Amino acid sequence: MNFRLFLCIAMGVFVAHLGVFMFLSHLRPQQYAPLPTQNFKVRSQTVVDQETGEKTTYREITVSTKVLLPPQSAPPVSPALAQPDTL
Repeated sequence: MNFRLFLCIAMGVFVAHLGVFMFLSHLRPQQYAPLPTQNFKVRSQTVVDQETGEKTTYREITVSTKVLLPPQSAPPVSPALAQPDTL
């Protein structure tokens, strides 16, 4: 068997295995951030009019949002600029 043919087959098998291993390395489960807590509520109430028999549905959706916390330290009154060195 020709040595060059054997080397080409070996490199082809190596590259194929390398490709399969690289593909499988990306299939690992990713670590996801925890899901945020539910911040909305849905309420519904159905009322039947006694005189006409008409049904009316009242729906209420409440969404709560959290405001960002204030910064831990107050910003400086005036920024401190570096003084250039004079010659």
